[in-house]
Amino acid sequence: MLLRCITWILLFVSLNAFPAAFTETEFEEIRAEIRSASSQSPLEAISTTEYFLFKFDKQLSTRQKIRLLYGKAWFQIQTDDMHSAISTLSQCKKMSIEVSDPTILYSYYSLTAGALTRMGLYERALENYLESYKLAALMDTELFLRQTENNIGNVYLKLSRYEDAKSYFQRFYQDAKQRDLAQQMAVGLNNLGEAHFGLGEYQIALAFHKQSLSLRKQNEFTYHSSWSHHNLGKTYIALGELELAKQHLERATKIRKDSNAIADSIGPQIDLMKIKLSQKAYEGTETRLKEIIKLSDEYTRHQEESEAYQLLKMYYQQINDLQSALDTSALLMQSKLKFLQGQAEIGVAFHAAQMNLAIKERDIAKLTQENAIHQLNTQAVKTQLIIMIIAMVIIILLTGYFVRRIKSKNLVLIKTLDNLKATQKQLLEAEKMAAMTTLVSGMAHQLNTPLGLVVTSASCLEEKLKEIRQLLSDQTLSATQLKIFLEEASEMLALTANNSGRAADMIARFKQIATNLDTSDASNFEVLGFLTQRCTLISQSIEPDIVLTVTGDTVDIHSHPETLIKVISQLVNNSCAHGFIQQSSKHIDIEVKDGSNHVLITYQDNGIGISEDDQKHMFDPFYTSQLGEGNLGLGLNIAYNSVVHILNGEIGYEHQTNGVKFVINIPKKSQNTRVK
Repeated sequence: MLLRCITWILLFVSLNAFPAAFTETEFEEIRAEIRSASSQSPLEAISTTEYFLFKFDKQLSTRQKIRLLYGKAWFQIQTDDMHSAISTLSQCKKMSIEVSDPTILYSYYSLTAGALTRMGLYERALENYLESYKLAALMDTELFLRQTENNIGNVYLKLSRYEDAKSYFQRFYQDAKQRDLAQQMAVGLNNLGEAHFGLGEYQIALAFHKQSLSLRKQNEFTYHSSWSHHNLGKTYIALGELELAKQHLERATKIRKDSNAIADSIGPQIDLMKIKLSQKAYEGTETRLKEIIKLSDEYTRHQEESEAYQLLKMYYQQINDLQSALDTSALLMQSKLKFLQGQAEIGVAFHAAQMNLAIKERDIAKLTQENAIHQLNTQAVKTQLIIMIIAMVIIILLTGYFVRRIKSKNLVLIKTLDNLKATQKQLLEAEKMAAMTTLVSGMAHQLNTPLGLVVTSASCLEEKLKEIRQLLSDQTLSATQLKIFLEEASEMLALTANNSGRAADMIARFKQIATNLDTSDASNFEVLGFLTQRCTLISQSIEPDIVLTVTGDTVDIHSHPETLIKVISQLVNNSCAHGFIQQSSKHIDIEVKDGSNHVLITYQDNGIGISEDDQKHMFDPFYTSQLGEGNLGLGLNIAYNSVVHILNGEIGYEHQTNGVKFVINIPKKSQNTRVK
């Protein structure tokens, strides 16, 4: 009796301590609940997935956990939470080591490529699709191959390689047709329509989209039919049939909103606004566009946000509200910068995740090696008890083995270091391109307004001149009309001359970026005396109520004196233009301190100071707190480049409660002899 009780107790404990693993049927029931949650929203699906992973951690197999995590990553991609998606996929990749199933790795590369495509990182996406394509070739079914080809076609579509995309889509559609897979057939028809649309073959595109919509309606693929409606709307716009386009775009918007796919409803709404602007139907346009912008920002859809800002700018231009158009242009640039920044962050997160995976795999290999060493040492001890000679042989063999292993590891580390150096070089090149983009965008933005006014004025003058010529030809020109024309022509010419002068002045100031980075030969000079002498001259060119003082140590250096005084002049000009707005007492103090191998120059004023937000961008080109008041935002950028690239020093800003404080640190002996 006692033995039977003990047996029952042990059975009860074992059942509670080691719950039975889920069968595939039970696992599919869990996935069905997650799919049901996803019909409400992707966020609800993520929350449900996390709940099941936590609740059934002991009962889910590694393969089942990975499949649930893949679903979670897909929902995170749908909500544009790319950082979390990349992290989840990295977790899956680490767990996949325990599972010998090629479909697991196939899903990893496909989902990773999908996330990268969503962020516009198409080259990285193609690399991952290529890996998934290799794995698909190892599987028994053609379905994975065709699905991967369809994904590759979508990337080519984004890259405007429409002919290449079309060939992939045709193979995908024919395979789906042979298998009688209605949903895949509809996708293939839709994608073929997009490829022909990109090639400008709008009638062919129209036929494909109509077939796709018909197939989706027959099979009640309601949500997916919204993509057909959206593409039909865009095609009818291209064909000039705007009323039909509006019907399809409104239908696409309604379906996506009803399906709680709010973020996906932004695209057709933007196309509807394009139609309104083309028809000059301005009623409610501004409010609607601002709602779309707010929605895009809420769901972090930066590309759609940029398109909406572009349309809002076009609207302001059409109603001749130039100031609002200018303000919207600035917001448009910020939106594009946010998108680029998001791309860069996802790229860095992707590489960081790959690096973490490599480190973890190395740690696993290390632990495996340590375990092998432990076992071998144990065996060696046992062997020593039997015979000493055998033990010595084993030690020699092990020593040779580990020497080879170490050499192999060293070769791997050398290769990794080379890869890191190559990556660093690529990042530096990317940074240079980003700086060039900022410079060109800033120049274009600054020149846009005066040149636009010149063009407008010239166009108006041309129209007036045509009218006068016609009146003169008809011999109906009166003295009053001629007088009015001459007055208007004079005003337009004055406007043209004024804005041409503004544009020329801006171009001249842009040239200062290069001019101010040129310098004379380095020479020996005493810093305190030189600054005292030259600042006396600077004081004569600024407002008389500004007190400029130079104090400190006597320091002899070998550097570029003219470049140094240009830096000080830029800081003085910045104080005069931005700092002394409300102060009755205006002071600028420059202090020189002698260091061991360097000289420290501290520049301070008692102005209004620089806000913490502006401090983040103060050295960026074209950044100014007085946009539109004649300031280009180049002064501090020129000062920074002069100190860093010519004087081989550093310039930094220390936050003050009142006024500004710049600290310039330059070596006593310059490494540059001449900069051209």
